[in-house]
Amino acid sequence: GQSLPNIPDGSDIINSPGTTLRFRLPIATSSGWALFGATVVCLLWNGVLSVYLVIAVNGHVQGKPDWFLTLFLIPFVLVGIVLAVIFVRQVLITTGIGPTLVEISDHPLRPGHPCRLFLSQSGRLTINSLQMFLVCEEQSTYRQGTDTRTDTCEPYRQEVFRRERFEVHRGQPLETECELLVPALAMHSFKADHNEVNWKLVVKGD
Repeated sequence: GQSLPNIPDGSDIINSPGTTLRFRLPIATSSGWALFGATVVCLLWNGVLSVYLVIAVNGHVQGKPDWFLTLFLIPFVLVGIVLAVIFVRQVLITTGIGPTLVEISDHPLRPGHPCRLFLSQSGRLTINSLQMFLVCEEQSTYRQGTDTRTDTCEPYRQEVFRRERFEVHRGQPLETECELLVPALAMHSFKADHNEVNWKLVVKGD
């Protein structure tokens, strides 16, 4: 509102009603970027390598093997195989992970007051550990010479949920509820031209 211009209004939260609790939080995920990076590295490495492999193979087929080139390429081929395995693994992870949904019972959250949380993880995957944290993140932006720099620190992190070694089957998502106690001395979220304080719930899966 106009009276509190540096406090986020949270409209992106209250516009999304939950199915179990009152509000569903917006989700940010980075798995697509991990797949994109694995794809680019794998294609570039193996694409360049394939040119030299064709030369080496043609030499053997024609009865004029270049053993120096052949031996030289072996470690690069091994790296290419490793990159291909990483790429396939990332594809399986990205396609196997279904939506991660987090819902909260109250908004805005109030220091010293409890709040109910609902977590749903769907897909088809084996999970070594799944955790959810309440995190406070501070950002400060400043000029250093002609450059603009942004520093980020994390003064507070509280684990609110953990589960280890389980499987999620398609059509049978993990669904759990837990309670979050907001720290009594917590500073509210804040956004100015050069400084930000952001509270968020972070779901981390292995």
